[in-house]
Amino acid sequence: MPTTINGIGTQYYGKKHPRIYHDRCDSCGSHCQMTDYETGYYFVVLFIPLIPMGKKQILGDCSNCRRHRVMPLHQWNQLREEAIDTGMAKLAEAPDEPQRAIELLGTLTVFNRPEEAMDLASATLNSHQDDIDVQLGIGGWYENQGRKAEAEECFQRAIELDPEYPPCVRIAAINLLEAGQPKAAGQQMESLRHPSPNYEPALFLMLAQSYAGTGDHEAALREYADVFANVPEAATDKAIRKQVKKSEKSLGRSDSILPRKGLFG
Repeated sequence: MPTTINGIGTQYYGKKHPRIYHDRCDSCGSHCQMTDYETGYYFVVLFIPLIPMGKKQILGDCSNCRRHRVMPLHQWNQLREEAIDTGMAKLAEAPDEPQRAIELLGTLTVFNRPEEAMDLASATLNSHQDDIDVQLGIGGWYENQGRKAEAEECFQRAIELDPEYPPCVRIAAINLLEAGQPKAAGQQMESLRHPSPNYEPALFLMLAQSYAGTGDHEAALREYADVFANVPEAATDKAIRKQVKKSEKSLGRSDSILPRKGLFG
């Protein structure tokens, strides 16, 4: 890591080929914008770069805490070429196995080869139009790239193929929640309730919040209570407790579904 005291020390300069994405930072735990990029590493005097000390690849530069990982650029380039060559060789061995294409898609993305990744995504979709896992996998990839229209097209195709497939049920429910239709979303989500192996507490917390947003605080509290019964630790989250208290206040309730926390609840 660069260190500068009174303007003398080491510093990064320049930012080439940036890849911007959202992920969880290993250092601070925040889910925020991350950036990978190439840069120069210099010895500086009065913050003026004087002596180049090599080129570096910055990985996962966190917009929140600014921590990141770094490696020599030549090592990164070597790693990139080896990984891509390996992925392409595996796909060439079994071109009809879409999982190999999806793995290569991830490799191309990590190593910032967006045009090649886009071409591979399109070709894989064309070759596996009736494969629900391909539609979901590449739909998720499009979503991570910020290509909402393409992602939605993939997700809708997956729902057409099997509307009862749990990931498709989840997508349809989230669409209804985003449209402000919690009652319809709740009906859609019945098959995902505990003890289903596909149960996701976060999804049902979204449902509760959506009910509260439409003013149906009774339904919201039922959903919160159900989540707390299955995942007790959820009731200790400050943001969730605040939402529950707001719904209880709207209904004029003196009792609470929240467990007491400290002397004053």
